[in-house]
Amino acid sequence: MYKIIGADQNEYGPITAEQVRQWLAEGRLNGLSKIQVDGSGEWKQLRDMPEFSALQPPSQPPVAPGAPQPLQPPSSAGAPSANPLAAWALGTGIASLVCCSFMILSLVSIVLGIVALSQLNRNPNQTGRGMAIAGIVLGCISLLMGIACWGIWLMSHGTGQFANPMFR
Repeated sequence: MYKIIGADQNEYGPITAEQVRQWLAEGRLNGLSKIQVDGSGEWKQLRDMPEFSALQPPSQPPVAPGAPQPLQPPSSAGAPSANPLAAWALGTGIASLVCCSFMILSLVSIVLGIVALSQLNRNPNQTGRGMAIAGIVLGCISLLMGIACWGIWLMSHGTGQFANPMFR
């Protein structure tokens, strides 16, 4: 068991060697972090402990335990990734506009756009907000056009009191 002094200068522990390894992997500890074998009374730097020296990541300041972890850059050379649902929302929005009588695409576009916006709010490293909004707008326009087309068709081909004799 070990005790450590965090970046906030507070003492944590006793913790297991596995927890120390996990905190090293998360960047919460580094080679300069102070560590003590529980009960020894002697504080050392983590890099001086042979059981942990091979596990140390490149030197960077430790993060205090319990503090929020910094955002990691995307893995594709730092370029922000596009949200795939935003692209699907735009695609289905365009398709629904072309086929306005098939209103299910309108609904799919609206739902995909809303879900994409929700994901984009949670992950600021992604792009695609414009595509998601365009998909929602196109889906709404297409849905209104589809409702209007179906309404006109029903009025012109319906029977009963709402049928328009001019279209018979």
